[in-house]
Amino acid sequence: MRALFARWRRDRDSEDFAWACLVANALGVPGMGTLMARRWEGVVQLALSVAGGVLMTWWIVAFVIAAVRETMLPPADGPPLDTVLWGLVLFLAGWLWALLSSVLVLQAARRRRPSNGRGA
Repeated sequence: MRALFARWRRDRDSEDFAWACLVANALGVPGMGTLMARRWEGVVQLALSVAGGVLMTWWIVAFVIAAVRETMLPPADGPPLDTVLWGLVLFLAGWLWALLSSVLVLQAARRRRPSNGRGA
């Protein structure tokens, strides 16, 4: 485990690491890749995506419970739609911000890449 952390510290400025941050943000949890790159805005991105995910999950669970209780779709006494929409807006805001941060980390890694005369 110690070797893994040592390699992580050593390779943090590489382009491969920047790609790993981008994949973590785009396909994993938005904000996690930004935190991996040690950028403070990852905390806000993670909070936005988690809050959005919690709101959407709460709405889905409440909708299913109401539908089962009333045995009809859509349930007349279902949860308000604005809850899931706010969840979607928060999650998308965190995801888009994390994607932008990942692109900036990748561009910075490409600028730091040493030129050794070989083609990429």
